[in-house]
Amino acid sequence: MKDKIGIFFSGLCVVHCLLSTALIFGGVGATFLKVSEELVHPILLVFVVMIGLISFPSSYKFHHNPRPMLYGAIGTVGIFLALFFDTTLEIVLTIVFGSLLIFAHYWNNKLKTG
Repeated sequence: MKDKIGIFFSGLCVVHCLLSTALIFGGVGATFLKVSEELVHPILLVFVVMIGLISFPSSYKFHHNPRPMLYGAIGTVGIFLALFFDTTLEIVLTIVFGSLLIFAHYWNNKLKTG
């Protein structure tokens, strides 16, 4: 269940960035991005980190494969670091690292459930 929640919140990061991109190109993005950077990004990041800290180590104890946890850590750090770049690069990095995080949670879940 924890990995499914992780997939959900990581997916929200990716969807949020895709919507931001659509709004920027649609001309509505300036106000949305200001609110997004001040409110949405930190909240999503907190959930992504908390879920990862709960999910990956506990599943590792079950399946003993460190790779999902490694990919999850890389994805989480990547999403965090993306916040420090300009808008376009931030969006690209969040989509890439958010997708990696989704993959890590999916793989972690598959290893745990057999």
